[in-house]
Amino acid sequence: MNKNWFGGFLNNVKQTSGSSSGGSGVNNVSVEPLMDKIQDASSTIEVKKEAVTQLSSINRSCHQAVGARMSVLTNLLEQNKDDIELVREIIQILTLIMTTLPKDDNIIEIHNTELFISVKSNFVVICDLLKVNDYYIKYYIARFLVILIKNRFDAVQEAILSCPMSMPNIMSLLLDKREVIRNEALLIILELTKSNQEIQKIVAFESAFEILLDIIKREGLSEGGVIVNDCILVLNNLLKGNVSNQNFFRETGCIQGLSPLLEVQNTDMWILSDNKFNIIMSTLDIILTLVERNNVSTPPNQHVISHSGIMNLIIRLGLGKMSSQVIRSKSLYTLGEIIHLNPENISEFSGVTMKSEVSKQSQTALLRLTTVMLYSKDIIEKAAAFHVFKSYLYNNEEAQMALASTIISDSSNNNNNNNNNTTSGDSTSSSNNTNSKSNSPIDQQQKLQLEFENLSIGQHLYKALFSWETPIQGKPFDISCFWFASVVLLYMLKDSIHTKEQLLKMPLEVPKSSAEAQQPVTLFTKLMACLMATKKQDIDPTIKIGLLKLLAVWLADSPKSIKIFFDGNQHLAFLVEIILSPLPTGSSTVGNPNLHSHIQGLCTLILGICAQYMDDETAEKNKSNLSSIINHRITVNTFKEKLDSLRKSDSFTNAEQGEESFDPSSTAAKTIILYDFDFTMFFKDVYDKIRHIGTNINKPRPGKRPQQPTTTTNTTQQQQQQPPSQQQPQQQQQQQQSSPQSSSPLIQQKYDHTTTPNNNGSPQSPPIQTVQQLDNSIEFNNLKKVNNELIEQLTGIKLQYQQLQQHSNQQQQLHQNQLQQLQQQLSTQVPLPQSSSPPPQQTTSGASEQELLQLLEDKDKEISSLSDAVYKLEDIVVAKDDQIEEINNIIEQLKQQLQQSQQQQQQQQQQQSSSSSSPFGNGGNGLDSSDYFELLRLRQENEPTQSRVRQLENEVSQLNQKIIYLTNENQLIQQQKEDALKKITSSPTSNNKNEPNSLKLAKLEGELSEMKIKYESLIKEQDEVLSYSTKIELENSNLKNQLSKLQQ
Repeated sequence: MNKNWFGGFLNNVKQTSGSSSGGSGVNNVSVEPLMDKIQDASSTIEVKKEAVTQLSSINRSCHQAVGARMSVLTNLLEQNKDDIELVREIIQILTLIMTTLPKDDNIIEIHNTELFISVKSNFVVICDLLKVNDYYIKYYIARFLVILIKNRFDAVQEAILSCPMSMPNIMSLLLDKREVIRNEALLIILELTKSNQEIQKIVAFESAFEILLDIIKREGLSEGGVIVNDCILVLNNLLKGNVSNQNFFRETGCIQGLSPLLEVQNTDMWILSDNKFNIIMSTLDIILTLVERNNVSTPPNQHVISHSGIMNLIIRLGLGKMSSQVIRSKSLYTLGEIIHLNPENISEFSGVTMKSEVSKQSQTALLRLTTVMLYSKDIIEKAAAFHVFKSYLYNNEEAQMALASTIISDSSNNNNNNNNNTTSGDSTSSSNNTNSKSNSPIDQQQKLQLEFENLSIGQHLYKALFSWETPIQGKPFDISCFWFASVVLLYMLKDSIHTKEQLLKMPLEVPKSSAEAQQPVTLFTKLMACLMATKKQDIDPTIKIGLLKLLAVWLADSPKSIKIFFDGNQHLAFLVEIILSPLPTGSSTVGNPNLHSHIQGLCTLILGICAQYMDDETAEKNKSNLSSIINHRITVNTFKEKLDSLRKSDSFTNAEQGEESFDPSSTAAKTIILYDFDFTMFFKDVYDKIRHIGTNINKPRPGKRPQQPTTTTNTTQQQQQQPPSQQQPQQQQQQQQSSPQSSSPLIQQKYDHTTTPNNNGSPQSPPIQTVQQLDNSIEFNNLKKVNNELIEQLTGIKLQYQQLQQHSNQQQQLHQNQLQQLQQQLSTQVPLPQSSSPPPQQTTSGASEQELLQLLEDKDKEISSLSDAVYKLEDIVVAKDDQIEEINNIIEQLKQQLQQSQQQQQQQQQQQSSSSSSPFGNGGNGLDSSDYFELLRLRQENEPTQSRVRQLENEVSQLNQKIIYLTNENQLIQQQKEDALKKITSSPTSNNKNEPNSLKLAKLEGELSEMKIKYESLIKEQDEVLSYSTKIELENSNLKNQLSKLQQ
């Protein structure tokens, strides 16, 4: 007996269990002789058949013994394909030894499956036998394939792909007229097409779509049973994630064949069978597969679904009288995917009308969708209706503005109805008083229902958004109604500046008086008033989160909204108070206390949005105050911590994973989801813009690097010790001396060394061994001198920048001293003698003091802007230092290369001198004429570089002139400022009413305006300096490229 694969101990256990289990089957002892008979070549076919028949009655304990010699059976099967009886029995034996039990480990049966699949010829034989026109053989093989797939799914897939004709033979079972075989084939294909796209393509191109739709039609479409549902599941497997199959499904007109599966009779709306429920749900899964997002075939699929009438059927299922809440919810979710990013389907959906259940009048599908979203009793259905609204408003500014125009207060509609009712007259009402009393409850209910249906979409949203303010007694407050109204308004405003501005201007009610017309109540003012009211009462944190999310989206990229926000006196203080408030405990708050961190994070986000998107006018009034609050009161660390706590919360991290699919059985679908994927993207976009907020305030002065010892000279050191007035003429002299010597002498020197006259007076070319050395040395000297000149000019610029900085620091210090003196003088000013009207004099003197202080503060701002410009220039100088260091490194490398080349040339010269001494001809070792012309060509190519160097020198000289001009302007402005301050401090206080301080202020304002103009010109000149510095950087890069070419 052969040893089994898992050892003798387990074999003994199996034998013991098999023998103890009993049964009339063959035991292990008798299996071996039977297998020997089958394997014996001298045995007749009748003897082998008898042995196979005896093996078909084995018990479970013999599965291992038969599996160990399975090759005997498979060889017999391959040799006797035409013997139908023998084929039946062998397939039954194979099925028996591989059948697993649910409460067993099934180790032997799974191992037998692996042994069978490991031999490729076995699977080929089984698939070839499907061509045999025998009912039992096809049925037994179908059952056997189901067991193989159940035991080893991946291995069977690989075996099918390795066998070319396996899938066509399996697909032929679907065409069998016998339902049992067809149903087994459906189960096989259903399992095989779950994951492997190659098998999906093979099955699709074997006409699977037409075959399956034909089976569905013959089985009764939506009235069919399990077989129809299995066919739909196979179709979904073939289409899911497979673009080529989806295109083939659409192009063959198979999408239109799905519409009968969604047709439901009016009698089935109330009572729906289980089979029909499963068929509708599976068909909706196929539609969702065809319109999945981020798929290239989705737009044409959406087009066909709309034109084939499937979208209208889904609207009827979602918004009609269907009793199943699950089908209604899934239909609405599917509808949202059908219209997503498809303007044609959105337009068609907006034009759909439905008959009202109360008034029997037609109403739009959007209005019905609004009532379902706000007033349905099931939160899953509400979320599905919101999904449709979100897809309808996404990137659809026209729809956003249209819905925004319907937002008015519901009280205005009630007032209009009341006015219409009072015009009927008092006589008829008094005559029918008794009838009205008897029918008053029913009439009142009908009246309320009619008024409810007459509300527009915007009125429903407005009513739901502020329903928490006036709760109805005896009726619990529905937080989901408020929540979905807030998120719909959020997406109505998102990414639409025109809608935001439209709602800022549009009043909620028609003004009844001129006072209301001047200050109408808009949705924004109402929203801010409600947010401020939440401070006085303890409400559910979810309400605050919804209102804050809406406010954040409204303020984003809307400077006008931010301006109105800052017009409120307490709006900013309200947000700061929430951010700085401690986290509440569980017993002290309503709702979930863990949501308070979300509230603080949203308030912090709103502050960052205001700082990022406010316009210049709002920034001039409030940015300094807002920056002071963020940097000092809240602190930058706390500001970032609040944002990070929101960004790292579980609700946020779950939402940023992506859009969730429809799953009514999940726990998340039965609760309010605080954030969705689109809001997380909005948050992260704003977060990236505001996370560095506060870091640019009080910017530290950039550090200075020590000057290079090779670039400093005695003249520059003397200039550092001299005052600025004496340094300027010396710098001009240095520039005049250095500029003419930087170009022409170098060029002349180059040509002086290239040719030398011989004895006859004709030019004589240099020897060949010195050509490369001469060319490299000329280029090297050229670049070295240009580099030294640039270094000297940059050090001069650096010194002048330092002087400017010192002057600005001195001016700032002098200005602060003068400001302190002025404040002391104003505080110690002798009071004016009392006259007949002392109050006006006090007010005018106080106003003049405030105006002077304001002017001095403006001066501080101008000086700080000048210092920022100096900092930028210092950064440029530091960058220039880095470039100079790189150029020096390149020069050192060139020196080393030049030395190496000189050594090589000396060696060549020694070798050539031993052979010949003539420069031309004779031996051919002298300078060839081609080399001489090559040298001339290189010189000509170098001429543009020399002209560029001259142009650089001119630009540097212009740059120096600009710097001199800036320093002169700075001194002039400083002198004017000192004169103005002297006039202010030296002018005595007049006691005469005819000499008011306003004249002095007017003069001072005029002088300061002139100074502002000059400062603006100074800033422009500094920008020009920066542009010239960028040009120098470009030239340095060109020089580097030339150096790299020389190295090559």
